[in-house]
Amino acid sequence: MNSIARSKNVDIFDPTPLLSNRVQKYAPGAIRRLLPLESLPGMISLVAGKPNPEVFPFEKITLSLKGSNEEIILTREDGLVDGLQYGLPGGNPELVRWFEGFQSELHGIDRNQGWSCCIGNGSQELLHRTFQVLTDPGDPVLIETPAYPGVVGFLQAEDYKLVQAKTDRHGLEPSKLEKSLSQWPEDLPLPKLLYTIPTGSNPTGRSCPEWRKIEILRLAKRYNFMILEDDAYYFLNFENEPQGKPRSYLALEQEVNGETGRVVRFDSMSKIVSAGMRLGVLTGPLPIVKNVIKLTENINLQPSSTTQILALSLFRHWGHTGFLDHCARASDFYRRKRDVFAAAAEMHLKYRATWDLPTAGLFFWLTLTLPPGGDTFELLSKKGMERGLLAIPGVAFMPDNRKTYQLRASFSLVTEEQAYEACRRIAQLVDDAWGDWVREFVPGRVDRKGLSNPTTTVLA
Repeated sequence: MNSIARSKNVDIFDPTPLLSNRVQKYAPGAIRRLLPLESLPGMISLVAGKPNPEVFPFEKITLSLKGSNEEIILTREDGLVDGLQYGLPGGNPELVRWFEGFQSELHGIDRNQGWSCCIGNGSQELLHRTFQVLTDPGDPVLIETPAYPGVVGFLQAEDYKLVQAKTDRHGLEPSKLEKSLSQWPEDLPLPKLLYTIPTGSNPTGRSCPEWRKIEILRLAKRYNFMILEDDAYYFLNFENEPQGKPRSYLALEQEVNGETGRVVRFDSMSKIVSAGMRLGVLTGPLPIVKNVIKLTENINLQPSSTTQILALSLFRHWGHTGFLDHCARASDFYRRKRDVFAAAAEMHLKYRATWDLPTAGLFFWLTLTLPPGGDTFELLSKKGMERGLLAIPGVAFMPDNRKTYQLRASFSLVTEEQAYEACRRIAQLVDDAWGDWVREFVPGRVDRKGLSNPTTTVLA
């Protein structure tokens, strides 16, 4: 695990002045803010309308782990009741402590420097809550582009001004971000946050190197914005560098800026433990965590107690080292799938598409060699079904909804045979597009009566 030397004198940035108007209208939950007091010695609580565990039909839950004869058994005596009962809005306290210890060890951050963790029903929920905490509808937001459509969707619905932070094959481009901010109109408020997926970006599979993260952190301090580090693919990183994997924004912040508190980090268990469990973790400055919890109190009360107790039982069993060992095995599994898809693309899509080898995550970002004016949305909508192929067109990842030559291909579930067949079908789509273009625009094409001009057009 990475660790870096820390000065004892560190500034803790207070993001409170950046909080949105709307989050300040929410009051703390009248019931849930009292729940932690129930555990005080001698306390008789008449607060919550909790059901009596005697009516719960579950006696125990047994978890059998893959690849071993080990079982984890949850009974009423060792936590099952907590997993079936209402819980705290910020998450199961023991699970929160587990993640706080893990983040401190993994990212080398001091647990006494004004940060905490909270749990959500998936990191998507936590992301949405954090945007609500920091922004109001119509605010400008810096968003890494191509962008994750799950975030673009709710931002567009509330009429945010989406300012595209451009990327290249190495992820977010600091120089273009700086140019955009330096030319910002003086009569308009600067963006208060940057949303980015630094590892295995969805959809491109690209990762941001450490030197670029350093430049972006410096921009965050200079222009006074927060960084939302959505790192769902952090544990599926295929890079093997001599110095280890690139450090996170969270890990670099103090070293680069001499302060902490501008980075809000989101981790997801979906890709490595279970997508259906809906378990996400937010790590960030206390004012952000407290306000995210306040929203949870007022909207859906809490993350799932049952999911949390199952995860906690597994993490206790593994410990930090066992968890990372499991992540390494998952990463190796997806690396092999990536390599298979890369070989299939090389066989069928050379000269028909271009791509970068994904450094992490689950996706290939293919730029198809289409005729002028081509668009993958139109191509997939009209011809994709005919060819038996489903993929996401590039327009879904563009905040301005512009036409693109790109599509996102997920390799996580397909077999080797399906990977080769999928790439063959994509090749057919490209050939179909050129065939249609030739028939429409090239002189000497075959006309509808089957008569042809002596001119012949050959496509590579």
